[in-house]
Amino acid sequence: MKVGDIVRQNGSLVQTKGRSLNVNTERTGMVIEIKIKDRNWPEKFSAWQKYLGRSITVLWSNGKVNTIAENGLEIADEK
Repeated sequence: MKVGDIVRQNGSLVQTKGRSLNVNTERTGMVIEIKIKDRNWPEKFSAWQKYLGRSITVLWSNGKVNTIAENGLEIADEK
């Protein structure tokens, strides 16, 4: 995944106890920033980092911007 890629949520990371979250797998967005693991993070977070992937900032088609784990996204349009 790289800056400029068109992505959508894949819903694979959405797991809750007793309630469901609304994941819009149809809405697309563009990757505008990728944050690589901070070297100052405590070692206890490294397992989560491997599972979730990098922090990806996305500009969604509805104009909202948010940050989501890389493994919660999929590329919608290969260039």
